[in-house]
Amino acid sequence: MSISKVDNIKDTKILAYWLYLMAILVGLMVIIGGITRLTGSGLSMAEWRPLIGTLPPLSDEEWLRVFELYKNTPEYQQLNFGMLLGEFKQIFFWEYFHRLWGRLLGVAFVVPFIFLLLTKRVPAGFGGRLLLLLALGGTQGVIGWWMVKSGLSDDATVSQYRLATHLGMALVIFALLLWTA
Repeated sequence: MSISKVDNIKDTKILAYWLYLMAILVGLMVIIGGITRLTGSGLSMAEWRPLIGTLPPLSDEEWLRVFELYKNTPEYQQLNFGMLLGEFKQIFFWEYFHRLWGRLLGVAFVVPFIFLLLTKRVPAGFGGRLLLLLALGGTQGVIGWWMVKSGLSDDATVSQYRLATHLGMALVIFALLLWTA
């Protein structure tokens, strides 16, 4: 067996382990999303800040600003009217954690993917699949916000069709990760 075949086998194993890890992270994301849904936390963040939303509110003023945004939502007005800031912080946590986990998934995919590309360790035939997974992951974030937006309109609940699309996409990504690994 030549050195290049050994390296190729090693590279393929590295790729597989990374994709299995990504599948585990996606599985955990589905669980976190379920907890977010069950705790009624999904509409607590009334704005989408993909880059600067990584940090939670760090000052009293920022907490009040975010809480005021929530007070203007149908969920607050129809279901949680009179909620105090401390109660809001509890529901805010799960939606924040869900979005933060999504960002972690993005970094956990992009950084190794770039490394594998730059070091030419992506086995032949896998580049397109990995790009598809990257695109689907980015699309999933947009679908998540599209889903949340449905609950920030007149109705205090998210569209069940958008929720099913969001969960369905997560399951497609999970399955593609396992299949590709």
